[in-house]
Amino acid sequence: MNTTTTLHIPIDITVRKQLEIRAKELGFDSVQAYIRVWAKAEAEGRTLNFGDSWGEPSDEAAKLLNKAAQDAHNGVDLSEPFNTVEEFMKDLRA
Repeated sequence: MNTTTTLHIPIDITVRKQLEIRAKELGFDSVQAYIRVWAKAEAEGRTLNFGDSWGEPSDEAAKLLNKAAQDAHNGVDLSEPFNTVEEFMKDLRA
């Protein structure tokens, strides 16, 4: 049993090209895939948010991130092995 249908929607070529670029930026392989995800969310009353909700890191956080990236680039491994899940969880919460 076929449970799909095809919509034929006229759209300005410029809008189509811009939408194709945006879909690729978001990781979709096609405009159709992007529209299917959007349409399903709309039908279910959900809101999609592909924006950057994290914002910019503080200066202190940026310094820590840059240092961690540089350490990783230089092969510095500061991690310690965990012997139990409890040790791992404690470290995550610290």
